[in-house]
Amino acid sequence: MIKIFSTYTKDEIDNQDSGLRVIRNGGPAFFIENILKKNKIKYKMKSQKAVIKIKIKNGIEKGVLKNKLTTKKLDNIRDNDLVVISTVDDEWIVDKKIFTKAQIFLDAQGYVRSARRNPKIYEARFWEDIFCLKVNEQEIKELPRGIVNNQKNKCLIITKGGKGVVIYFENKKYAIVAKKIKSCDAIGAGDTFFPGFIVGFIENKGDIIKSGKFAIKEVENFLLNKKWE
Repeated sequence: MIKIFSTYTKDEIDNQDSGLRVIRNGGPAFFIENILKKNKIKYKMKSQKAVIKIKIKNGIEKGVLKNKLTTKKLDNIRDNDLVVISTVDDEWIVDKKIFTKAQIFLDAQGYVRSARRNPKIYEARFWEDIFCLKVNEQEIKELPRGIVNNQKNKCLIITKGGKGVVIYFENKKYAIVAKKIKSCDAIGAGDTFFPGFIVGFIENKGDIIKSGKFAIKEVENFLLNKKWE
């Protein structure tokens, strides 16, 4: 069973590059659900709701969480589960070692954001239980080197925006290049890539290259279909 612990958001977007100001549905849960439904993958979702103010200037996104979320622990994880964790802060937290054989896929964006206030999160034992960890170019710089090196032995995804993605799997490095696509903004691209990779991983029986290419294609389709509001 695929079990998802994530968050929906209302994104208050101020794009100073284009002059666009708009409120959109978003958040990792929103994009995960879109990709899984599109590919007819069954899942169970536990979620929260947040409001995020996003400013875009010189192509750089900065988001600020406007409401306080409740920190909740993951529960009912079983050996055959594929668990997806993607947060905006520390609202879904694993605070101890996971004593199951479940495959854990973690988008570290919320945990890294939380660690800027409380770096002790990096001392938790659960990091050694993560099967697949996704970060972007900034987040990888903030992760402790020990976590990064350990994760390269399993599966580590580093998204690089319009340049594509680098994946470490069992200490081997793979690079997948993305097409250059003109879009009003790239909000949601990383949140689209992650479930795209998971769907590719399931359908291609763990083939990392095929999974990465499938995810890149999902992001390209997402960006091409974005409307200039």
